[in-house]
Amino acid sequence: MQQRGRAMPTHLDIRSFPTTSDFGFSGGRDNFRAFCRRVFSAKEPRFLRTPENQLVVFRHADLMLFGTAPEVGNLPIGRMYPNRFKEGASPERPPGWEIGEVIASQVFTFNPPLHGPARRMLLNWLGPKQVGQMEELARTVTRHVISRIRDGETVDLVETVAEAVVVGFWSRLLHLTDEESITIGRCAHDMTRLFHANRSQEDLRILDQAFAEYARLLDLAAMRGLEKGDPAMLEIAAKLKELDFPDDPYEVGLVPKSVGAVLAGNLVDGFHTAALAAANTFHALLHNPEAMATVRQAPETLPRAIVEALRLEPPVLSLGRYVLRDFHFDGHVLPAGTRVTMVWAAGNHDPSVFPEPERFDMSRPQTGLTTFGTGIHICPGRYAGVMLTRVMLEEFAAQDIEIDHAEMPAEWIPDHVMNQLRVFPARISLCEKDR
Repeated sequence: MQQRGRAMPTHLDIRSFPTTSDFGFSGGRDNFRAFCRRVFSAKEPRFLRTPENQLVVFRHADLMLFGTAPEVGNLPIGRMYPNRFKEGASPERPPGWEIGEVIASQVFTFNPPLHGPARRMLLNWLGPKQVGQMEELARTVTRHVISRIRDGETVDLVETVAEAVVVGFWSRLLHLTDEESITIGRCAHDMTRLFHANRSQEDLRILDQAFAEYARLLDLAAMRGLEKGDPAMLEIAAKLKELDFPDDPYEVGLVPKSVGAVLAGNLVDGFHTAALAAANTFHALLHNPEAMATVRQAPETLPRAIVEALRLEPPVLSLGRYVLRDFHFDGHVLPAGTRVTMVWAAGNHDPSVFPEPERFDMSRPQTGLTTFGTGIHICPGRYAGVMLTRVMLEEFAAQDIEIDHAEMPAEWIPDHVMNQLRVFPARISLCEKDR
């Protein structure tokens, strides 16, 4: 019975909210900052919606509230591909099938009770201590990439530096051959199409080819690692056997069927998004020369500079979430089954938490950042991405290599759920001893 004086919670009327496009946001970095200025200029609306009537959460306090609520989980694979797992589903493989094959093994599609142990399995491989032990490999790869750059050359920092180092690092770590490394680099480049706001049939065709080849190579890498007695691969194999849960595509998720599936599902971000983090950090520092000079003069400030750069230019703009159980908050209820779009990047630009959010300020408090999400679903690969970014910058500084603006401007991919540079031309100047 309702207690006297206590109002019954009301269902959140998502259809009553304005859309993101009403505030000028269509995806991609080009209109993101203008969107943030406009949407944060008033206290209302609290929420927005997508054209498909998914709830859009963008204010920092709400991102924290939803991001830490146990009722709000990951978007299960069966909700992404609702027709795929129905009884009597067609055996034909429609466009996008190979994408689903890979993503189904990604921790971002798991919910309890599978999510926790699967996440720990990844962190046993990519936790802060383990990533620290990988640092020398990252330096070796970075030095090799730098050695191929000529003095005075204008290079694309995305392809020539960030992607080359990231792909080279994972390829060496996973014992890929040179030919396999080149192929998987092309696959990672094609994966960009996954994040287009409106994917075409041609996008899906190219993505299916890329994901199928990517999965094949990582399956080979896993088998090769197991044969070589690679400790990390052996531990993943052992932990995988402990994930004794029935498959539940519509809520809990699907247990990965092999070590190769674990690698493929969870290194999409490793190969693709980590390169974005590095390129975006270079971009933020290059456009804030005082910060770049500070880092050069005081290398111990570099970690704070990277944190601030990724606050300004986080790789991920938004991710989907899913309400597992009726979510009661602030007198409202959001029913189970509701899909939610979490605009994590907007949390970093909420002026109520980050005053003058477009200003690069290394002295800001580093609490409350939404760069990698929050709560139990925070990105488990963030340590590797930040380490690779730091090593690249340290190696450029160690060799006294100057990076300056090129005549052609950087270009961001529009209509994208990622904050991704398509091209970032920069002029490289080597010190006298390297000429």
